[in-house]
Amino acid sequence: MAYLYNKDYAVSIQDVNISQIINADESIRLKAQLAGEAEAQSYLKQKYNVAREFQDLGVFVYSNAYYAYNRAYLDAPIYDTTQGYSLNVLRVFSGNVYRCTTAITAPAGAFDPTKWALVGAQYAIIWVKPQYPEFNYEAYYNIGDQVYYNNKTYTCRVQTPLLSHDTAIQYREIKNLPAQNVAPDDPISGVEYWGSGTPFSVSSVWPNASNFWVFSDPRDAQMVLYLCDLVLYHLHARIAPRNIPELRVKRYDDAIEWLKMCAEGNVTPNLPLISPKQGNRIRYGGGIRQINSY
Repeated sequence: MAYLYNKDYAVSIQDVNISQIINADESIRLKAQLAGEAEAQSYLKQKYNVAREFQDLGVFVYSNAYYAYNRAYLDAPIYDTTQGYSLNVLRVFSGNVYRCTTAITAPAGAFDPTKWALVGAQYAIIWVKPQYPEFNYEAYYNIGDQVYYNNKTYTCRVQTPLLSHDTAIQYREIKNLPAQNVAPDDPISGVEYWGSGTPFSVSSVWPNASNFWVFSDPRDAQMVLYLCDLVLYHLHARIAPRNIPELRVKRYDDAIEWLKMCAEGNVTPNLPLISPKQGNRIRYGGGIRQINSY
């Protein structure tokens, strides 16, 4: 599995063309994808949470355990009138994925919608939403507030302390101010402030459960497009390193330029940031404002 799935390439190249390039060997495409991901991450990992963004995207499996922000896509074998089907088996019919709700003996015959429940469109991407807001270093929390952080949910035990003006001016500049909160996994004070937390995952839950699953693609659309360009460039280089199509060279160069702009802060992609903030290239802030009285 990888960050991309085969349908992502449809915008940039036809299936028949890419099949010729890889000689119908999907392992070649996978290796190129992993190389492209590593190349993209090398520009982004100083500032962005690449581990979350570049998660694997695989076929949804009902029994698998999924954590918050994990993603999958819907797919299954085509419905076959000659077979029999047991409960909860997934099949594709007319571009949609269905699950069997009534056991059917072989031969199944024509598709009977009364014996199947719609799961979603074939190739639809889904992801798990956390049950509570994600922990934010810069937020203010009261006792009892609940947050999600690193596969667990936590309940606030100690109210976020407010930094007094007299204390703030001791740091001289805004950029030196400490984070307001203690992270739930802080080795020193995490348990004191948040307790040990409760593990959160979703397993044996169908995507129709909207309180757990979201039908949308959480990946950054530009990242998907440019990563496809990186992969296609490497795949063409495999065939004729000295005769790569001009279009692929141009799109590869554009992708690298976009990644550089992301790293330098000239563009802001919809990618999760490392928390607390890291990798900023531009200095910010100034002196702490003085409160004077006469």
